[in-house]
Amino acid sequence: MTQETKHPIAGPPLTVLSTPRTTLREVPFDEVRAILAGEEAGQRWAWAPGYPFDGTVGGAKLVLRMVVADAYRPGFGLYQIVDRETGLAIGDVGFHSAPDADGAAEIGYGLIEAFQGRGLATEVVEALLAWTFEQGGVTAVLAETDEDHLPSRRVLEKTGFAFLGTDGETRKYARRREPGS
Repeated sequence: MTQETKHPIAGPPLTVLSTPRTTLREVPFDEVRAILAGEEAGQRWAWAPGYPFDGTVGGAKLVLRMVVADAYRPGFGLYQIVDRETGLAIGDVGFHSAPDADGAAEIGYGLIEAFQGRGLATEVVEALLAWTFEQGGVTAVLAETDEDHLPSRRVLEKTGFAFLGTDGETRKYARRREPGS
């Protein structure tokens, strides 16, 4: 289920996705700046202990770069993963950029340690993939993970990503749009 609220960057709506156990909420630009400043005040969701983490800050920097370069596309930003039971932000998922000229967009994701190993990352990635492939012009979603990060590799494999190769340190994956969809 997708809901929308007004987005402060350029006026388009924010994307909100629901999964059985989480809400994925696109982070508005003013909150992206607060994440970069390490400020929880003013955030819509309280942060669970351990959030934000290094990947969150990296994702916020990517959104900032997209906005500054006028390359931001609504929906293709950073999403906080909010646990429905506690109401806390427990991780994030998002895009490294809007889809490129070939229609490919890369994603990244992470959860705080206390919420890992429960299948939440798989649930979240499936929801983001479903939304992504509903968007015009998207042909593939890319992802990569450290060679030795077995849980992340499992998430990608469970959600239908094909292994493309490795350089010995990083494994690259792709999930292509299903024919006819």
